[in-house]
Amino acid sequence: MPYDPALTAIAVATNDALTEHLWRYDTGETDSGDPIAYIAIELARAAHDFNTTADLLTRVLVHVGELCRRHTSTVTDLATIYPHSLDSDTVRLVQQLERFDAQREALLKLYGMWRRHRHTTRDPRSRHLLVQPYDPSKGMVALSADETGVGWFVAPDQVAAKVHGLSAYGALVGGIWHGSAGWQATAFTHPEHRATCPHLVYPLPPADTEAAACRALLRWWALRDSEQWHGRTPAELTAAEQAALVA
Repeated sequence: MPYDPALTAIAVATNDALTEHLWRYDTGETDSGDPIAYIAIELARAAHDFNTTADLLTRVLVHVGELCRRHTSTVTDLATIYPHSLDSDTVRLVQQLERFDAQREALLKLYGMWRRHRHTTRDPRSRHLLVQPYDPSKGMVALSADETGVGWFVAPDQVAAKVHGLSAYGALVGGIWHGSAGWQATAFTHPEHRATCPHLVYPLPPADTEAAACRALLRWWALRDSEQWHGRTPAELTAAEQAALVA
């Protein structure tokens, strides 16, 4: 898993893009009688248990997979079966799968209770967004409010950069804002380029969602660094290429 298993499960179920266990900031408020603190404590415990089980389940799956591959070779190459522990390993695997599923359900239930009272960011001027909704395997981007207060600067994390073929992560790739035509993305690497170096600023086709606008930025820079760029601007791309940017 590219992210913490608990945060990954939450992202898949809710589309919330979290980079840390935000509920931990509530766990010290029990002295004030805040009921959310008690939910946060149970949520922290559930997240820890789920992460522990996810790690153990992964190791069990790898172990059983290696055993199966080894026995496949002995059967096909030597028509022989060596002593094995697959019977007990399989029982153990099923037990861990059941525990994983039950703990995931408990985690999401507690998170839902906590989430009804808390936001997913501690600072309203910064947040994170899954590049592909409900799919953390495609990475996330960090959004920070621009100088206008209505747009967002966009920076991909390591997973998003790798998935989309970018050579670096954590750096600015442009900005997005909502306009009359939808979500508009403009690619640039430095905000001042918008005024001083217009040839390094690339307006992209409008997208239907903010996630699609962010994907367009990542895809543009991947194209910009590829052999298929040929020095073109987004307006000079083919209709199919333009559509692919915001797909």
